[in-house]
Amino acid sequence: MENTHFEIARIIGARALQLAMGAPMLIKKPADVYDPTDIAKRELDTGVLPMTVKRPMPQKIEAE
Repeated sequence: MENTHFEIARIIGARALQLAMGAPMLIKKPADVYDPTDIAKRELDTGVLPMTVKRPMPQKIEAE
């Protein structure tokens, strides 16, 4: 199942914060990129991020 735009934004934001706080990069750093957000986008595009999205399904309520 594809991620929504909101989920992608949340994943990139969380990973960019981790990178800004000193987390190791999961890809080789390109020479021209310094922004943690751009690095997080590249990590997401290459598919190396170990982040997943949990989508709770609505519970079925039966009438009595």
